[in-house]
Amino acid sequence: MAPDPVTISALNRIPDAFPDAGAERPEAIAWWTDFQDPTLDEVVGLAIVFNLDVHEAVARVEEVRAQYRIGRSPLFPSVTAGIDASRFSQPANTGQFGAILESGAGEGDPERTNRFSFATFGASLSFSYELDFWGKLNSGRRAAMADFMATESDLHTVQISIASETIAAYFELRELRARQTILEGVVDILTERDALTEDRYQRGVATSIELYQIQQDLNATRAGLPLLVSQIRATRGRLALLLGRYPHEVDEILAGDGVPVVSSDPIPAGLPSDVLAGRPDLRAAGLRLEASRQRVGERAAARFPSISLTGSTGTQSGELKNIVRADQWFTNFITSLTAPIFSGGRLKAEQEAAEARYGQEAARYARSVLTAFQEVDASLAAFDAQRQRKLVLDEQLLGAQSSVEAQLRRVELGVGDYVGYLDALRTVLNVQDTQASAERELAAARLNVHRALGGTWLAPPAEPTLEESR
Repeated sequence: MAPDPVTISALNRIPDAFPDAGAERPEAIAWWTDFQDPTLDEVVGLAIVFNLDVHEAVARVEEVRAQYRIGRSPLFPSVTAGIDASRFSQPANTGQFGAILESGAGEGDPERTNRFSFATFGASLSFSYELDFWGKLNSGRRAAMADFMATESDLHTVQISIASETIAAYFELRELRARQTILEGVVDILTERDALTEDRYQRGVATSIELYQIQQDLNATRAGLPLLVSQIRATRGRLALLLGRYPHEVDEILAGDGVPVVSSDPIPAGLPSDVLAGRPDLRAAGLRLEASRQRVGERAAARFPSISLTGSTGTQSGELKNIVRADQWFTNFITSLTAPIFSGGRLKAEQEAAEARYGQEAARYARSVLTAFQEVDASLAAFDAQRQRKLVLDEQLLGAQSSVEAQLRRVELGVGDYVGYLDALRTVLNVQDTQASAERELAAARLNVHRALGGTWLAPPAEPTLEESR
């Protein structure tokens, strides 16, 4: 007796496609392999298996699985078996036996007993069953099933979240280590530059202001190294926590030579918006909406009469050895019809409360859909912006490297200044430092698109058409 599904206007108005991206419906693959780094693949695989948040989510799924079995159990008869033994003993002049004696029954009998004692032994099989005439029990079962499936989707959400956090931490660690190497190179260049400027100052070729500026740059660059080392340790610790390990235990895992490849290819236009259905958090929200709807039906059915069947059968005897005799059998069968007459408005209020919760879940589901669409739209725009920025930095790096080559040729020909060559080399390192950050931000932007779409937008390879195969 669950109500008809509520109409959610946000679903009716959802656009057919995202304006800035597109592909066919994605397939379920290990989407992090898109970064083409075996070390990253291993790290993410370990995080999904050993992360403690994932373990907690798995245990929560097992708990709700058990709750589902509890929820469906009333649909089946309850059968119990029992064996009982009892012994009764009381004085003959008390209770009902005493009343009989006082009335004169058995008076004058010299063998009249002073106590009454007897034993009873029995074996029985009992059952009870409620007829689900109004669908109350089935509604409860469907609600429990929807809750279980929603919890499974929650587990997938946790797995995607852990994989995303692991990838982000991995790229951040790669960036920090790359920047440390670049910064050490800048320190070496500035140290050499400082020595040359000191010599030129002593010969009166360079001014004290120039010498002071180089020394300031050198000291400022050196001061940044300890901060980078501290950030590397903190990021390594965060990555170890995601893998369920101590920091020193991840060093061997991260010793691989793989370098992540962050694709700068644009995402084709026209990505269908129904790929949002692949997001496990939206699936969970939709399933909880269905569970709430079924509980409305459960509360509505509780206001109608219930029909129950109970019965028992077995044997009973005053002597234990006779408990297995067929002629000692007994049966008991009861059919009952109970209907709520007056409960102070409790049953109606429970139904109204369930209907209100259903309305809340409908609003929550609509908000989840709108939020998901906004997240995908924003992540696509952010990825395109980071992609354009990376392309500009690539051109800047090419220009800086060309300047270094030109300066080196001038020095080799004896017409250039070695100091100018060092400055050009320092410019290259500075651009590479900016590029390291841009590479990580591009990876984060691409990762956010994956995460917003619930994993991947990668489509399975298309089958070649007849014309293409020719």
